[in-house]
Amino acid sequence: MVRAISKPWGEEYLLYQNDDVAIWHLYINPKQKTSLHSHPNKKTGLLVLDGAAKVRFLSNYQVLFAGDKTMIRHGVFHQTHNPVGCMLQLLEIETPVDKTDIVRLEDDYGRAGTTKMGEDAGEVYRIPDLKNSCMIGDCVLWHAKVEDVYVDHWDHVMITDGYIKSLGHNVCEPGDIVSTENFDIMSEKFEVGDIKGIWVKVCK
Repeated sequence: MVRAISKPWGEEYLLYQNDDVAIWHLYINPKQKTSLHSHPNKKTGLLVLDGAAKVRFLSNYQVLFAGDKTMIRHGVFHQTHNPVGCMLQLLEIETPVDKTDIVRLEDDYGRAGTTKMGEDAGEVYRIPDLKNSCMIGDCVLWHAKVEDVYVDHWDHVMITDGYIKSLGHNVCEPGDIVSTENFDIMSEKFEVGDIKGIWVKVCK
């Protein structure tokens, strides 16, 4: 059981954390959006579970639906907008773990230039049992080692442990979201070490 954190645009709670990554489950209310912000020292991945997201950058944007993902490198300004009339649910994976690593450029709620993170919402959430497959929104999630899964049965993996390495350099590491198609291609050519992650399958 965890306490939800209230945000002016909705709520979030911590779904999973280890020494390398934190994964947050975000609920963004209809027609609301996060600040336009960057993380100077961490990378962020977003994966939509239910609804639609318009992810704005400084000069362009992406539209994501259930099962779609994007990776945002450190220092890149971005904003997640729920443009429709139903709740948006998504997962946000961050590495390194540091919620204060934020620079807000614009904000509809008066938080530009601050690192304010939100307050206890007074709501309690039961964390899904990720050791067994569970459904959130339109997606099934399962936290497992790569050797325990049939990779081609899933759409993406949010890497929480391990690496894919080539010539001594990490090609994929904790904090990355990788399509299982790309995971298969890389794992045939590169060294794979102890990969564990949250596997995601769209069931809509």
